[in-house]
Amino acid sequence: MVALAGLGLLGAGCSQSEAATVRGAAADAPAPAPQQGGKSKVEDAVYTLEMKTTGTYKAGQEGVVEVSLLSKGDYHINDKYPIKFKVAEAAAEGVSYPKPLLKREDGVFEENKGVLKVPFVAAKKGKTKVAGVLSFSICSAANCLMQKQELEAAIDVQ
Repeated sequence: MVALAGLGLLGAGCSQSEAATVRGAAADAPAPAPQQGGKSKVEDAVYTLEMKTTGTYKAGQEGVVEVSLLSKGDYHINDKYPIKFKVAEAAAEGVSYPKPLLKREDGVFEENKGVLKVPFVAAKKGKTKVAGVLSFSICSAANCLMQKQELEAAIDVQ
């Protein structure tokens, strides 16, 4: 009986969609699975998330990719949530990251849009990838959604 009462408290203050989102995000996050791969663009009903290249890249020189978040409709970026981007633990061969964890303060975030610039160095010419997971939250007047999304950008190094 006490256990059931405790379970009721766990759900208190959390809408059904929030609970489903948190469970879904947690289910996606634990296994470092670069085989599954991320997407360069994710379209959702309430946000668009994209990791894109920003120009040409040269072997041995630092370059950046941009991670952008755009909220839609009545949703806005949660200004209290500690947004972060963590690079993939299993980096592509020859790719290193000067800053493997970027936080909200490393980017520019407004009410409905935000951008993080992810620095990387590719050691050799050819095609490679930059990847990681963005943790973020967007809210409406009714609820807040917490997300973890795997992203990946294809890079052509000169």
